[in-house]
Amino acid sequence: MDASNDPLHQARARLEDTLTTLEAQGANHAMLPAARNAIECLGGLARFGATAGDMAHAVARTGEAITRLLDRDPGEALCAPLLEQRAIDLAAVVTQMGPLETLASDDREAWTEAAVETVGLRDAADAWLLGAAALLRYIEPGPARDYFEQSRERTVALVARFDLALMQAMGGLSVLRDTAREALRRARGDRGYPRRAWYWRTLAES
Repeated sequence: MDASNDPLHQARARLEDTLTTLEAQGANHAMLPAARNAIECLGGLARFGATAGDMAHAVARTGEAITRLLDRDPGEALCAPLLEQRAIDLAAVVTQMGPLETLASDDREAWTEAAVETVGLRDAADAWLLGAAALLRYIEPGPARDYFEQSRERTVALVARFDLALMQAMGGLSVLRDTAREALRRARGDRGYPRRAWYWRTLAES
């Protein structure tokens, strides 16, 4: 596989770029969105089959960069960016207009693109949670770990609300079947992914 198309290579490169920026900025709280992205990228390394050595190095480096920003509660700035309204809107379209594949051509194209982006948000949140789990094993007990645990709990709550809305749309998203199968195939290093990514698994089997 061409390295530029290898999801592991892409995740590693994105994490490297993000960490380089974070390390240069030090304890600048304006960098919390970048820290959030780093957590997601870390989860991507696990998902796409990084070695144990690569993961250990990435966790230590990410943990050090993020801990600098945890001298106070970061609120939702560090949480996975899930927009519940996107899932609500998608479910409303399916409920009112039927499966996306039955829509007129222009509407079908627009809503299929929106559906890919919406489910992609959920996939990114799963990667964030995977990265957060690794970091929680790294960060020593204390205020920083407590603040990070609060961010994780907030993200879990966001995911739960998002999932409730997304479930209402699943019956009308069979147009994403091939995308779902590709997502499951790419996650070669994360054995628990098919179980957690019920949205892709449901669509792949539709």
